[in-house]
Amino acid sequence: KLDFVGNRKKFYALSTIILVVGIVVLSVFKLNLGIDFSQGTRVEIGSDTALTQQEVIDYLDEIGFENNDVVISGDEQNMAVMRYKEDFSQQEVLDFKAQVNERFGQEPSLSTVSATVGKELAKNAIYALLLAALGIIIYVAVRFEWRMGLGAIVSLLHDVFFIVVIFSILRLEVDITFIAAVLTIVGYSINDTIVTFDRIRENIDRQEKITSKEELAVIVNKSLRQTMGRSINTVLTVIIVVLALIFLGAPSIQNFSIALLIGLVTGIYSSICIAAQVWYSLKCREMDKKGTSVV
Repeated sequence: KLDFVGNRKKFYALSTIILVVGIVVLSVFKLNLGIDFSQGTRVEIGSDTALTQQEVIDYLDEIGFENNDVVISGDEQNMAVMRYKEDFSQQEVLDFKAQVNERFGQEPSLSTVSATVGKELAKNAIYALLLAALGIIIYVAVRFEWRMGLGAIVSLLHDVFFIVVIFSILRLEVDITFIAAVLTIVGYSINDTIVTFDRIRENIDRQEKITSKEELAVIVNKSLRQTMGRSINTVLTVIIVVLALIFLGAPSIQNFSIALLIGLVTGIYSSICIAAQVWYSLKCREMDKKGTSVV
């Protein structure tokens, strides 16, 4: 039988190491912000025939819009996607469209984001995450108790931070789809945490009285073992779908899928090894302070 509560300090130490290493990584590498959160121009070039990456790169050099980061997509490999860090002027947009249309027979699609718009989108993304976290705290505090709400938020922050660090290390682009993936993981992870907390509360209610930390630890471990099988099976089935999206899905949702995969793996760890353990530690402090039983 796994003693989750007895090993909680090891879990705390591991998460602390991740936190420290993550802060160092972010300070060195920073995030690879897409044009959604910085500024720049995204270009899609369509063609009636199949394209090759080198063909498009050579053509862009020829017309004075150099770019070596070209991604070929489409069922017939007839779509080229590229990003520029600078936003095109109106004249540059007109010149680019005219030349590409003449060469490939289709007018390209250009979307430009200025620095001001990028900052506004970044601010709104942060607000969305904060509002989601606040809503979770209020719901869990009302539905259960504030200590469980705090444990749930610590668990979610752990998941989100880990996703951010991995994206920083791998230099994956952070854009609007990344925020969508983070919010998806927040919802998925909190569901798993709520199930765990609900089982803990049920097992506590079955006890007439809990007078020691050891009794409380037994209940927490029992509850985690009862819900762990469900959590792992659920995550594994979702991971199969996410892996299919990564390898078979369109390039435009690949980063979204990678963020989901990271969040799913860290989510099951945090709900078992972080959220429940934080609640247990806080509950033990309450027992020490009041010198009373839990129920």
